[in-house]
Amino acid sequence: MKFASSLFALSTAALVVHAAQQQQQPKQQSVCSQDITGTGQGDLDAIKGCKQYQGTITLSNVAGSDLVLEGVETVTGSVIITDSSGLSRFSAPNLKSVSGELKITQHLGLVKLELPALSEVQRLTLRVLPEVEAIDFPAGLAKVNQVTIDDTPVATVNGLTFDTVGKLTLSQNTLMKRFELPASRVSESLLVVGNSHELDFEAPQLLELQAAEFREVGSVNMPSVAHVEGDLSFHNSDMASLNLDNLERVGGTMVIANNNHIADMSFKKLELVGGALSIANNSQLTTIKGYPSLTAVHGTVDLAGGFEKYELPALQDVRGGMRIQTTNDNFSCMDAEKTFKYGSVVKGTVWGCKSSMQEENMDPAVGQNDGSSTSSDNGSTLLPKKQNAGNHEEDVAENPSSAQSAAALTTSSIHYPSAMVFIVALLYGSLF
Repeated sequence: MKFASSLFALSTAALVVHAAQQQQQPKQQSVCSQDITGTGQGDLDAIKGCKQYQGTITLSNVAGSDLVLEGVETVTGSVIITDSSGLSRFSAPNLKSVSGELKITQHLGLVKLELPALSEVQRLTLRVLPEVEAIDFPAGLAKVNQVTIDDTPVATVNGLTFDTVGKLTLSQNTLMKRFELPASRVSESLLVVGNSHELDFEAPQLLELQAAEFREVGSVNMPSVAHVEGDLSFHNSDMASLNLDNLERVGGTMVIANNNHIADMSFKKLELVGGALSIANNSQLTTIKGYPSLTAVHGTVDLAGGFEKYELPALQDVRGGMRIQTTNDNFSCMDAEKTFKYGSVVKGTVWGCKSSMQEENMDPAVGQNDGSSTSSDNGSTLLPKKQNAGNHEEDVAENPSSAQSAAALTTSSIHYPSAMVFIVALLYGSLF
């Protein structure tokens, strides 16, 4: 009898413990699997027991100078920390991976950014951190799809080890002197703009590139790049030379414009430019050369500057037009016309060549003014609109968005009254 009573008591106790565990487990699960929107350290302390956190953590206007995300190793969601002028240090000592975005932006006083364990994140956004001392990834950032580093004072970024990346944007990092891209492939876009004019951009392993734009850089070193599927442009930079000797094909438009120190270009293997080739306003470039293998340009060839001569020995197929503008008195338009126009190299209907020009009278080349180029801007309409004045149809055709707007406006004007009559008729019928 005593044995039965003891057994019953033990069973009851076990059931009580099991019930308590069952109650505690959902509570623990709920803490580790919910979105957080908060303003301070207390919000992060509540989840420090969660090695894996399922949810998005959003903190803004953080009260206090220190913020530590402790204990959490994996976030299935995003970590977003924004708009905290008093925050001077953010640390995530255990954080290894974020499946969404790690976004740290608009912290005017942030000095210390500590991410010692981070190795994987879908999107990394570091923006408007004017006091941050360093951006380092000691564990090696091995997997990332999008990287944006904007408006920071760092001289470089350490610990990048990824082999592929979708988008990389470096902008307004005015003290950045060197950046090394470890990737062999950029699948979407590479944008390097508005940083230090002394920035040396290094991409020694890069083989494939979807599209890239460089502005205000000191040098660009991409010795292994063989293919650029979209557009490639270099603007307003201080580099003395541009050598992409392994590049074979540019699928979109290539623009080299407004680079006041560039005196030498070398594209030894380049055979095809699928859009326009625009080389303009590079004041130290006295000869356009360095394209010994260039055979075809499927858009326009647009050359402008102070050059005296050109060397394009293999060029046989320009499917758009061709325009040459130079301030040099010694350039021979007659020879150029004989080679390109009458030699049937230029297949398009537009041809223009002027020498001894005043710089202020030169028309902007394709992609020159806005610092950007697009695949659709292939230079097929070479001459500016002012030279096509009086032809309204051509002006609309040159600006599809304007044509669409005009069409939409016309359609609206035609159908608006009939629509109103229809609505009034419906209302009248419902009343009677």
